[in-house]
Amino acid sequence: MQEISAEEIDNDSQRASFQQSVRTALLHLYDNAFLQNHPLTALWSGGQPGDRLTHAQELRRVLLDSIERLRPQSAAHGDAARAYAVLTYRCVDGLTIEEIEQKLGLSRRQTYREFTKGVEAVANQLQDLLAMRTPSAHTNAPDEIKEELSRRELAEAELARLGREARCEALLLVDVVAGVCKLLEPRLRRRNITIQTIALQQIAPVLADRTLLRQALLNLLSYAVDALPDGATLEITAQETPISARLLVHQVNAEPTEGRQLSPPPHREGVALTVAQSLVAAQNGNLSFALSPDGWSAEIVLPVALTPTILVIDDNRSLIELFQRYLAGHRVAVAGANSGEEATALLRQVNPQAIVLDVMMPHQDGWEVLQRLRQDAALTKTPIIVCSVLREHDLALSLGASDTLVKPVSQSALLDALRRWLGPLHPLD
Repeated sequence: MQEISAEEIDNDSQRASFQQSVRTALLHLYDNAFLQNHPLTALWSGGQPGDRLTHAQELRRVLLDSIERLRPQSAAHGDAARAYAVLTYRCVDGLTIEEIEQKLGLSRRQTYREFTKGVEAVANQLQDLLAMRTPSAHTNAPDEIKEELSRRELAEAELARLGREARCEALLLVDVVAGVCKLLEPRLRRRNITIQTIALQQIAPVLADRTLLRQALLNLLSYAVDALPDGATLEITAQETPISARLLVHQVNAEPTEGRQLSPPPHREGVALTVAQSLVAAQNGNLSFALSPDGWSAEIVLPVALTPTILVIDDNRSLIELFQRYLAGHRVAVAGANSGEEATALLRQVNPQAIVLDVMMPHQDGWEVLQRLRQDAALTKTPIIVCSVLREHDLALSLGASDTLVKPVSQSALLDALRRWLGPLHPLD
């Protein structure tokens, strides 16, 4: 691969080459061997101390952080949202272009165009970050001190990056773990290491940031792959309590080491695990681990995502029952009220995460109910979706509604509206 210098990026003739380098790095985000020899890794390290694996890991975190900064701050469906979605599905989740087309309903040309936009945005961020980098204050330190300081700097940089608030949503552990294991397959095959998962599909969704949780597991399991002997087997199980889920990772069929602990891999001690702990802590969770004579083990504890409750306010009882049937296959509770007065009595009992409100009701119409709900301090951030035969979208928004649905409402329309405000609606087991 062609070497890159920071000066060349400012030359227009080299900009396309730099963007192509960013593209190839993004497409091989989890291939350590590829990233270690990538020119961007050498450019980002800037001659700083540390091994190539450490520098490759830092570049990966920088690229992931750049992708995450592209995430729209609202549920918008414009160009920015599409570019972020395509880039995440392709580079973070490892989906093919064909799979992304089907998932987002885009044409092949649109998908490639949005992917290119995302790559260019990441390249621009990386160029700005390179311009701001300065030489390390410990350039003249002895080599062994340089490496130790470099590892500490990486861990501290990760902690600082996680100072921002994590965007948590309800996630199924079985899906997240499966995606991470798929990314690790080439390394597992080379070392003949097996990862077994047991009964993860029976665990309720956890409340976590999808990107941070994936990165925590990747750091944790990558550390395990480096620390364990060839042919080892890791088992991943889970336990659930009313308020949390425990993800248990441990080595099985390990041979006793007669009082000797397993040796941590070189150049990784305190870095991969420190980063993984920070990532989990940023999601209100906890990560603990142990290297013992009997093998390797770790435990991640995360809060369980409570089942969201939808309050449907409509004088037509059959519509409430219809919405209950629409949502019957998902982890969603549906409460119904036939009037504004009945809804007021239910609010404190069910604490809804979203409200679907009819307009044409006797005694007190939906507009009055909407205004009264928005005066309740406890409901200022609760999504309220006006559902009516009236096409009064602008009026509804001006009175405080979050969204609108036009009757008759299909199942897909209801699910789409709720997903815009609640995130994924997970199916029942």
